[in-house]
Amino acid sequence: MTGALPTRGYIRRMTPTGTCDLAIIGGGLAGGLIALAAQRAHPDRHILLIEARPALGGNHLWSFAESDIGKADRALLAPLISFGWRSYSIVMPSWQREIADPFYSIRSDRFDTALRQIMPAGAIICGRSAVSVTPVSVELDDGQHIDAGGVIDARGGAALALLDPAWRKFVGYELQLAGPHSVRRARLIEIADGDSDILGFQTMLPLEADRLFVEDVRYEPDPGLDLAEHARRIFNLAAKFGWRITDSARGHAGVIPIVMGGDFEAYWQSGGDGVAKAGVRAGLFHPVTGGSLGDAVRVAQLVASLGDWSGPALHKALHDHAAKCWARRDFYRRFARRMMREMAPGEQYRLFEALYKSDTDVIGRFHGMRLSLVDRLALSTGDGPMPLSALLPGGGG
Repeated sequence: MTGALPTRGYIRRMTPTGTCDLAIIGGGLAGGLIALAAQRAHPDRHILLIEARPALGGNHLWSFAESDIGKADRALLAPLISFGWRSYSIVMPSWQREIADPFYSIRSDRFDTALRQIMPAGAIICGRSAVSVTPVSVELDDGQHIDAGGVIDARGGAALALLDPAWRKFVGYELQLAGPHSVRRARLIEIADGDSDILGFQTMLPLEADRLFVEDVRYEPDPGLDLAEHARRIFNLAAKFGWRITDSARGHAGVIPIVMGGDFEAYWQSGGDGVAKAGVRAGLFHPVTGGSLGDAVRVAQLVASLGDWSGPALHKALHDHAAKCWARRDFYRRFARRMMREMAPGEQYRLFEALYKSDTDVIGRFHGMRLSLVDRLALSTGDGPMPLSALLPGGGG
């Protein structure tokens, strides 16, 4: 192609080359939020969001408590929220508790729609994969070459074995019921009598009077996902409550890492030498829950705040941010190790019990990865879930 540079609509015209200020590879949670924050902060810059699947966000339901996200960051998520509740509950075999912390969910179809409404025409490419990525260029599977001021790779995990992972597996369905259910608030954790020998739980989110989202979660050492077994537990839960399911058309499933240790620098390099990274590819997710939404918001705001989107500047900024997060999160990796390797089967759920008996603010800071030394001390004494050794240097929150 010769002459003047292509306009913002060049992607739709499928020209062989193009330029942009920022190319984001991966239109999931991390990549989509970066695109949203960057577009809002710099509407004059040309941003491209590239996703291999047909739609942004895939097929997911992401949930978070209000305390998980800093006040300054909540505005970024506001147009994406699909459902909300004033509080959530924890149900254990011998007790239950309501936690007065607003709880929200983002459904991926709303995520896709909102981003398409906000991003300019031609700024989103779906259904095409990146086959070659450098700090300043992307090659797509149809041969199109894109030159960029800088590139951020947010396509998911790299060499996760370098992080000594266990796995959080989940399968969830939106269930249409024949009649009303009795769930009045979000239930983040439901562990019934007889289930305490399995490290897992169900989550129940009431969407309408006769519609529920139910998710079955298991923590296990291997990444294999048995969809039929998860579905069986969901249908058993429905039978226990006396619900008659008439439809379960929408659902999601996944396996995400729980991190117990590892080599951060080797992992970062495994995701692409010199290329800026975000999301799971950058090692940015909660070591115990696997959740990445809070980190995704913080990285999106960081990128939006940068004046320099060149490849080297993005790599340095995002590497330094991820490295600092890794260094501060040893306490959570120790929590994950205790949960997955040190507790006897049938006792592991007591870690959740001890955590969710804590002060509401401590629970919020645990999920938001903002635990103070006092918080960690409280979780390491008395009936707390962690040994005092977790307070040794390197055990920060």
